[in-house]
Formats: sequence, C-alpha cells, structure tokens
Amino acid sequence: MDALVWVVFVVLFIGAALLVKVAAALLVVLIVLALLLGLTLRVLRRGRAARPPR
Repeated sequence: MDALVWVVFVVLFIGAALLVKVAAALLVVLIVLALLLGLTLRVLRRGRAARPPR
C-alpha cells in the first residue's frame, strides 16, 4: 500500500513538473512571437514612411 502511494505521488510530481515545463516553453514561444511581430510591424511602418506610395 505504501509503495503504491509513493509511486502515485512520484508520477503526479513528474507530471506536474512536465506540465510546468510545457507551460513555460509555450509562454516563451508566445513572447518571442509577439516580439517578432512587433519588430516586423515596426520595420514595415518605417519602410512605408520612408517610401511613400506613388
């Protein structure tokens, strides 16, 4: 009984750690995508401002 409780506890702990790692990775990916989107929009605006349409 005690061994089973320890096994369940370890499995839950590892699962929680993996979920935290996955959530952190997704958060990092979202932040990087947001930064890239902001940079591209800034570059596009600067390019349009530098070259007005004919």
